[in-house]
Amino acid sequence: MTAQDFLGLVPTDRPDRWRLPVTDTVTGGVGQLFGGIAFGAAVTVLEQLTAKPVAWATAQFLSNAFPPEELDLDATVVVAGHNFNQARVVGHVGDREVVSVLAALGAKRFAGEGTWRVMPLVAPPEACARRAAFGPDPGGLHTRIEQRIVEGEWGNEAFSPAGVCRVWMRMADGFAATPAGLAVVADFLPLGIRSALGRELFGSSLDNTVRYVQPAPADHDGWVLADLQVDAVQHGVGHGTVHLWSGDGTLLAVASQTCSMRELRPGEG
Repeated sequence: MTAQDFLGLVPTDRPDRWRLPVTDTVTGGVGQLFGGIAFGAAVTVLEQLTAKPVAWATAQFLSNAFPPEELDLDATVVVAGHNFNQARVVGHVGDREVVSVLAALGAKRFAGEGTWRVMPLVAPPEACARRAAFGPDPGGLHTRIEQRIVEGEWGNEAFSPAGVCRVWMRMADGFAATPAGLAVVADFLPLGIRSALGRELFGSSLDNTVRYVQPAPADHDGWVLADLQVDAVQHGVGHGTVHLWSGDGTLLAVASQTCSMRELRPGEG
């Protein structure tokens, strides 16, 4: 399954414009287009347009989109360099901007390399408890992501006061480890905040940045470990970092996110 297939991206007669139908298969906890889906779609569009791998991308989430709306994704290559292209995507429904994405795409030969951060020692996915869907609308995208909790829990019965929550995630045909899939998995920091505070909360992403390190190995089993590290929550705004690993300890990406948090309303959750 390609990123285009998983996301439901539709090409147009212009290479710099794609369309993302907002269906129930790509919605989040309150029935809105899941932010990571819009982010992943923009990354996919830019990789298609430039024929280069994404190295870095950042998204600002401006408004929501709901079924049956359609998100138009307009891409622009701002600078086409020898090794890297700098580009952007604006996702909009009519005149309403929904997401704005900036990215650098490319790679080059370089003699020095290394990975200094080490994957935490965790139990394998099959030894971890399955996480149930959560939120006012627990269907949508969440039914397409298998999640297994390593450390931390969402809800009042158990929580992770150290601000660390680790979850294995898997989607169809290894999609979680693709650049678009990593943008989706990186968008789960609000749930780590819920775990850190031990309270029934709902979060909306204000922004997310993903720094892509290296592709998953060829024999990747489809599981990605999201190591959610909550740094702080103040004035209704949460900040944190997410390291994304394949099962063999390969660091795939590093993400940082800011979220707007709110209490669940009566009847939600």
